[in-house]
Amino acid sequence: MCLRLVIVVVLVTVVSVSAQVRPTPQAPPRRTAPPPRTAPPPKREAPEPTESKPAPAAVPAQAKAAADATPADAGAALYRKNGCYECHVNDAQGGPQGPRLGPNPIPFPRFAAYVRNPAGDMPPFTAKVISDQDLQSIYTFLQSRPTPPPVKDIPLLAP
Repeated sequence: MCLRLVIVVVLVTVVSVSAQVRPTPQAPPRRTAPPPRTAPPPKREAPEPTESKPAPAAVPAQAKAAADATPADAGAALYRKNGCYECHVNDAQGGPQGPRLGPNPIPFPRFAAYVRNPAGDMPPFTAKVISDQDLQSIYTFLQSRPTPPPVKDIPLLAP
């Protein structure tokens, strides 16, 4: 009987000691939300290159390039510079966000009025943003766009 009592006392002691040694369960650490993303700084346009005197041999090539530039080329540059391509795509053929603008655009007075005070999702381009002369150049670019071929002449789209 003494032996049983000793065994019981030893077991109770071991159980109570082991219960005290065990760490208490804790909740897993909470995940914190990542810090909010900040908008990237606005992109700055590349600084204008400083003018230096061109070499005498380069002058005729530059003069020829300037003579070859057409009003449509100037309009294409303005079309890209002012971000028109972002919605109306590179050749003004239209895309998911903007309608087709060329090759047969609406009459210029209506075109200018819409660009200055649009009714849809298009942002307004005031005379401070695009001058009337620049708007005329963009319109010339839109008129110069080639007419797309008929569907029957495109092999992948032909019925």
